[in-house]
Amino acid sequence: MPGRAWVAVLEQWVAAWSAVAALFCMLSAPLRADVASDQAAAILVFPKILVDATFPPRTVRGPVDTLIRLSNTSAQPVTIKCFYVNANGHCSNSPSTVCTPGLIDSDSPCGPAGFCVPGWIESDFTVNITARQPIAWLASEGAVACEESPPGLPCLPLNASGFPSPNTNGGSRIPPVSEDPFIGELKCVVVDRNDVPLDRNDIKGEAEIIRSAPGTLDVLAYNAVGIPAIAGAGNRDNVLVLGGPEAEYSSCPNVLILDHFFDGAEDPVSGDLVHTDLTLVPCTQDFLNQLPVTTPVQFLVFNEFEQRFSTSRRVTCFDEVRISRIDNTSSPDRSIFSAAVAGTLTGQTRIRGVPNPEDVTQGHALLGLAEEFRSGGGGAAFNLHFHGTRQQSDFIYLP
Repeated sequence: MPGRAWVAVLEQWVAAWSAVAALFCMLSAPLRADVASDQAAAILVFPKILVDATFPPRTVRGPVDTLIRLSNTSAQPVTIKCFYVNANGHCSNSPSTVCTPGLIDSDSPCGPAGFCVPGWIESDFTVNITARQPIAWLASEGAVACEESPPGLPCLPLNASGFPSPNTNGGSRIPPVSEDPFIGELKCVVVDRNDVPLDRNDIKGEAEIIRSAPGTLDVLAYNAVGIPAIAGAGNRDNVLVLGGPEAEYSSCPNVLILDHFFDGAEDPVSGDLVHTDLTLVPCTQDFLNQLPVTTPVQFLVFNEFEQRFSTSRRVTCFDEVRISRIDNTSSPDRSIFSAAVAGTLTGQTRIRGVPNPEDVTQGHALLGLAEEFRSGGGGAAFNLHFHGTRQQSDFIYLP
């Protein structure tokens, strides 16, 4: 009996030390945070930036601009490298004429003799933000030091005296978007003064799409999607690895989830007819070679009775579409996203980029944004929900 008692005590000690060792391993492993729109991160994605000084064909007719805000949440200065992605199309018969493929309720500016050729080009800039400081600018105007900026426009408040003092925005010069009108996205990455990526999860962002007309102001606000860096995992080169076995940053979500009214549904409270616009952008982007990424996208649609519909669509670099146009039916009323077809007012759509296991140079995860518009006027923007992570890496190739 004493021998057996000693063996039992020894087994308890072994079990206890095994638990301690397992806990130590868990604590010493790199901690991974999920992609989120309400937490500071090392990469920010603004899926939709709009500028149009004319009268665009949207729910509210009037000039459109986007107010962009970046915040440094840390007690140290931070340097950010940002990339505007210009997704404007241009007419085949008039290369200087801007058009948007699939633009909602719009007559093509190319006329019957031309068609809209999709486009994709990036332009980059650097921003230095001091400790705990927010900055903001209009996409149509950019931002410079306040002493150089016209009165009344957003500007960088701290001048470059004493640069590189931590109390200056010196070295920052934010250009306006490259065209007017403009549609596209904005990506920002935390770097050092030599543009080397850093694993600092210190930045947050918000955007407000502002539509104005006489007597009318409509503001659609959303949070930038944050992709956290994994502490100690980066090799400080110009290829950022998102998810997968050699991840430097958290994985983009495997599935995007959109809860929505079906197009043409009548809101039972307000009586307004509702339609929804969806914007999708790829997680993988090649800013080095300026090459767009094409992703096959699957849509699984569920109505309130959990009846399932499905369709697919190809997304290249940037896609903005009314949901009842996703399945390319001859009429939106015949779409699976139409309330008349779905048979209920609301539903849920699960959006998934289809991976290609044979291509290891790019993943096919997506990020996005939804906007809801009502017949009574006004609208709202909201972030999509995320589900799951990818086994395959996505990549951002920096210049």
